[in-house]
Amino acid sequence: MSPPPAHPSLTSLVPPPGELLRTQRKAGRSAVVGLMLLWGAAFVSPFVTYQADVKAAEGELLVHLSDRAGLQAQALGAHLGLLRAELQRLAEHPALRPEDGAAGPEVALLENAFGHTSLFSAGVALLSADGERIWSDPVNMPLGRTPLPSRPWFRRMMERRAASVGLLDEEGGGLVAVAVPIVRDERVVGLLVGELATASELLPPHRGTNESLVALLGERGRLLLPATPPPLLRQPELAAHLRPLVEEPGAITLGGTRLLGAAALVPGTEMLLAVLEDEARDRELLKRRYLGQLGFHTALLGGVLLLFTVLLRRSYRSLMAAEEQLRRQETMAALGTASSLIAHEVKNALNSMQAALSMIRAKGGETTLPVQALRSQADRLGHLARSLLSFASPQSTQRRSCEMHLLVQDALQAVKLLPEAADVTIETTLQEGLFVKGDPTLLVSAVDNLIRNAVEAGAVAHDTGQQPTPRVEVQLLREGAEVVLVVEDNAGGVPLAFEPRLWEPFAVGRSKGIGLGLPMVRTAIRAHDGGSVSYTRVPGGSRFTVRLPLEKMAS
Repeated sequence: MSPPPAHPSLTSLVPPPGELLRTQRKAGRSAVVGLMLLWGAAFVSPFVTYQADVKAAEGELLVHLSDRAGLQAQALGAHLGLLRAELQRLAEHPALRPEDGAAGPEVALLENAFGHTSLFSAGVALLSADGERIWSDPVNMPLGRTPLPSRPWFRRMMERRAASVGLLDEEGGGLVAVAVPIVRDERVVGLLVGELATASELLPPHRGTNESLVALLGERGRLLLPATPPPLLRQPELAAHLRPLVEEPGAITLGGTRLLGAAALVPGTEMLLAVLEDEARDRELLKRRYLGQLGFHTALLGGVLLLFTVLLRRSYRSLMAAEEQLRRQETMAALGTASSLIAHEVKNALNSMQAALSMIRAKGGETTLPVQALRSQADRLGHLARSLLSFASPQSTQRRSCEMHLLVQDALQAVKLLPEAADVTIETTLQEGLFVKGDPTLLVSAVDNLIRNAVEAGAVAHDTGQQPTPRVEVQLLREGAEVVLVVEDNAGGVPLAFEPRLWEPFAVGRSKGIGLGLPMVRTAIRAHDGGSVSYTRVPGGSRFTVRLPLEKMAS
């Protein structure tokens, strides 16, 4: 005989476990890749921003250096221009005639204008057209080691018949000379020369390593400032390195040190003023500032991503749990449908068997035992059919006042008819007068399943030799406002590996049964408001505790 065809509703309810696992793994891999990309972006993005910020800061620094060099060069040019104008004013005085020598009127005029003047720190001199000293204050004012006519500024002034500014002597000293020609009848008859000590007059001195370095060069590239130059500025061809900074501020290398700088020409002179910054020092300052910002942003992004990771992980686990729950529900629905079909078929066959058994009349003692065995097995199958039908189509709860003592007695009478009960001692302690509001059918079924499970477990322990004297203790008592039913056995207890699935439908921890007893007990008890059932492992066995609220009697 070919097996009956599968029920059509059972073929598509449950997704294949392998396909579900593959889908979950694929989703997990996608989530991990997404998180790795997010983590990468979180750390790469601030680093790229840091590099861009450093470059932008260097650009801003170059603009600042260029502006500063230009302003200082303009200020220096204006200062020298004022000094030149003061000398020019006196040179145009008609009483000043160098060709007359150090005459009384000229000396009086010069001493009145420049005697102990603060305008020129090194002194003022009246010279002839040949560069000979006519008058000076102080008297021993230095005029350089080489003849004046050989000086570039002297020759430039004589040729152009215009004021000139330059180094007094390129080969030595360090004095800046401001020279104005004295022109009479379109002929240079002499000149006024004012001298400045560059270290104290032109620019403020360099004070520390954290300040910008200011360098002032003469027209031939001689370093005027600072007066005591640092090693970086004691380089050959220094002017060749600094002059390109006039057109394009940027980076240069002096003495193995990379510097950022800008330069400008001093108006009215051939002098060059450069402002330099140590790039490594500035980059370190920028680095500290931006690394602080980078650390803050990284911590912020890391915290957000960590929170996102935790939430995503929780969502992923919730999704897996929901899928697993859905799979179980679909499995239970499929099993429920199958249970209903099987139970109806079994119930119909049992009805016929029980009708036939009722018609049998024992003829002597030889048929009494077989008939009893058939009745016992028919009762067992009837209990199985009722369990399957109850699982497939739960009954609605009908509430009425029930005395728990009587319900437990009904369950005990049914269980004592089981063949397994012959090997198990059942001890009872039942308190009377405890009423609950509930469905008697559901409550009797729940108590019956608990006691039946305990008796069957004791019988198995007896048959396997684990427990020679199996015992089941049933207690019914009152605790506060609750009725408490305790069913305890000494059959060894539920296997530890099976304990987490104790209340799952069709989960079987022993050879007998189909795994619907305890789920039906929980369903029946929880159908009553405030009802609960729990399992406790005790030495040598198991204890199940049912709690139901006492019925409130009308006063």
